[in-house]
Amino acid sequence: MAKWNIILALSVFLVLYGGGMTQSFTIDYERDCYSKDGECYRYIAGEMHYFRIPPHYWEDRLLKLRAAGFTTVQTYIPWNVHVPAEDTYNFEGIGDVYRYMKIAWSLGITVIVRPGPFLATEWDYGGFPAWLLKDRPTLDVRRNETVFMGEVRKWYAKLLPTLKPYLYSNGGPIIAVQVENEFGSNKPCDAAHFDYLTQLREIYREHLGDDVVLLTVDGDSHALAKCGNIEGLYSTVNFGSGGNITDKFMVQRKQEPRGPFVCSAFFSGWLDHWGHRFAKTEAEHLARGLRDVLEFNDKSASVSMYMFHGGTNFAYMQGGRGDWNNATTTAYPRLWGKMTSYDYDAPLSEAGDTTWKYQLLRDVIRNYSKVDTVPANTTKQYIGPVEMIEQPGGSIIQLMELCAQSAPQFIVKSQFPLPMEQMEQNHGIVVYQTVIPDSISLPADIDIELYGDRVYVFTETWDVQMSSRNRPYKTFTVNGRMLFILVEDNGHSNTGHVRYSYKYYQKGIIGNVTANGQVLTDWNAFLLSNFLPRGPYESGDFYPEVLEELLLQPTKLGKKKSENMDDYLTNLMEKISKSEKYSDNHKSNGFLPTLYRVAHPSLFLDLQDDTYVDTQGWGKGILYVVYYKEGEKPQAMNLGRYWPVAGPQKRHYIPSPGPDRVGWGTALFMLELEQVPANMTVVITDTPLVDGTFDSSQQ
Repeated sequence: MAKWNIILALSVFLVLYGGGMTQSFTIDYERDCYSKDGECYRYIAGEMHYFRIPPHYWEDRLLKLRAAGFTTVQTYIPWNVHVPAEDTYNFEGIGDVYRYMKIAWSLGITVIVRPGPFLATEWDYGGFPAWLLKDRPTLDVRRNETVFMGEVRKWYAKLLPTLKPYLYSNGGPIIAVQVENEFGSNKPCDAAHFDYLTQLREIYREHLGDDVVLLTVDGDSHALAKCGNIEGLYSTVNFGSGGNITDKFMVQRKQEPRGPFVCSAFFSGWLDHWGHRFAKTEAEHLARGLRDVLEFNDKSASVSMYMFHGGTNFAYMQGGRGDWNNATTTAYPRLWGKMTSYDYDAPLSEAGDTTWKYQLLRDVIRNYSKVDTVPANTTKQYIGPVEMIEQPGGSIIQLMELCAQSAPQFIVKSQFPLPMEQMEQNHGIVVYQTVIPDSISLPADIDIELYGDRVYVFTETWDVQMSSRNRPYKTFTVNGRMLFILVEDNGHSNTGHVRYSYKYYQKGIIGNVTANGQVLTDWNAFLLSNFLPRGPYESGDFYPEVLEELLLQPTKLGKKKSENMDDYLTNLMEKISKSEKYSDNHKSNGFLPTLYRVAHPSLFLDLQDDTYVDTQGWGKGILYVVYYKEGEKPQAMNLGRYWPVAGPQKRHYIPSPGPDRVGWGTALFMLELEQVPANMTVVITDTPLVDGTFDSSQQ
C-alpha cells in the first residue's frame, strides 16, 4: 500500500506540475501506428467497467488485468450513473471514475474512456438517463435535435473538463477517447445523422483540445463503418474470433487508408437475456482468434477485449433489447430484459475469479507483452440453506401504507395514470391505485392502453392477474372496486434506435385505463422503488426511520398511524386491513407481492466474504442487503433482480461487505412478486450458477 501511495503521489505531481516530462500519444499516419512518446506503439486492452465492480475490488481486478499482460483498461462512462436525477451529479463510491483511473495509472496501466453519450453495453437505456423521458415529447436521441443536444452539452460541460487533467499529454493515463458507440448501426444514415456526429466531435474538441486521439468503433461491415465515422475521428472496428482477420481489418482500412489497425471490441463472450440460453465462447477458439489479431500486420495491431471482466448489473441498471423490427406506430415493441449478472463468459468471472479462459489468453499474450504474478481469487463463503420469513407488515399493501406514513412525497396524485419517468422514478416498481365507481357494474373488464413492462392487477378480493408487454394483449376481469395495478420495468431498451415515439421507451402505465370501456380517473401512484433501496447508483436508501424499524423492530412495521396520510388514504388502508382475505394473502387466488427477510436467529447473516444466493424455487423479484452494526448508520444496497424460473441465472453474486464494514451483520431481503417455495429457503453458497436452465415463455 505504501508503494501504491508513493506512485500515486508521483502521478498526481506529474499531472499538476508536469515534472519536466512531456508525454504524447498520437496517430502516426506515415508509419501506420500509434505513436507513444515518439515510438510506434500498440496496446493490448481489456474492457472493465468500474460501475459494475464493487469499488473495494477495483485494484484486484486491475492487478489481474496487468498480470495477464494487458497494458490498458478500457471503460465506458455512463451518463445515467453520474447524473441519476436531473441536475444531480454523482462521482462518489461506485461512480468515482477518477479513483478508478488513478489506481490503474499507479499500476502502470493506461486508460481508454468511452463517454458516449450512447453506450449500448447492455446497460439501462444505453447509458442515457431515464429522466430524459420526462416532459420532452420531441426528444430524438442520437440526432442533432435541440432538446437532446442541449442536455448532451450540459453533461459534457460537467464531465469532459474533469477528464482533461487525466489525458496522457497532461501526465495522466488516458491515451484515447471514444466518441459515441457503433453509431453506424443507427438509422437513417442521412445528413442529419452525420450532423449529430459532427456536433459531438466539436464538443469533445472544445473541452479536451486538439491533441487527444478521438476514436469511433463500428461493426466489421463496410456499410456500418461508413455510417459511423466522419473526418477528425479515427475509425476502428469490432469483431469476435473466427473468420478472416484480414477481411475484418480491411473494413477499417477502407475508412482509414493510413494509421494503426485497431479492434476496439474483440468479443470474449456475449450478452445474456432472461429466458434465453447462456451465451458461451469456447476458450481455445478465443485464444486462437486473439493470437491472430496480435500477429496481424507484423504484430502491430491494437486490440481491446470486450469484456475482460463483466461484473454485475446491480439495482435496476441492466438494459433490455427492444424488438424494433416488429414495432409499428400502433404496436408496442416487445422487450427482452438483460440478466443481472454481466458475467459475459469473460476471462474473469462475475466475481473476479480467474478462469481457464484467462489462463489460455495469458499464455497467448505473454508472447507479446510482459505478464505478472496472478493475484489469488477471493474467498467465497458457504452457509447453506437459510430460511426466509415474511417481513411483518411487508405485503405490498402494507409497504404502500408505510410509504404513505414515512415518505408521502413518493405518492403522486393525478387525474390519469402517469409514466414512471414523469413522476421522477426511473426504474423498478410503481403501484397505481384508484376506485372503480359504483356506476360501473361488476365484474369489470380492465384494459390498459400501454404498459412497461410487467403488470400485476388485483383488487380487494386479492385475485392477482399478471401479464407482460411480450404477451398477447390481455383484458383483466376484476370483482372488486379498489383497483391496484403494480407495474415492474424490465430495463429501458439499450439498442438506441430513434424511429419510434419515446413513449415506447417509457415505463409504468402509458395512456389510459378503462373499466368496461369507461376511462378511470383519480389515481394514486406509490413510487415504491424510490422508497426502497436504490443504491449503489442512485442516492437514497430506506428512509432512516424505516430502516430502523426493519432492523430493530420488525414486528411493528406498518402498524403505526400517521398524520402524513390524507383522509382518502387512511380510509382506504382501513378498508384493506378489514378485508377478510388480506390477513391471509398466501391463501388468496393469486400471490400477493411481499417482502421477505432472512430468518436467521439474529435476523442477520455473518457474511464477511463474497458469496452467492441461490433463489431457485422463488419466482421473480428484487434482492436487497442491509448492513448493520450497533452504533452505526445502517447501509442498504440493491443487488438487482432475480428470476430463476426464467433463467438461466439461478444464483446471484453478493460481494463482501468490504473493508469499511468488517464485523457488520448482513440482512438479506427479497421483494417477491410471483411465488415462494414450500420450504421458504434460499441457499447461501460459494459457487455461481449463471448458465442454468431457461424458459423463454416466462418473458
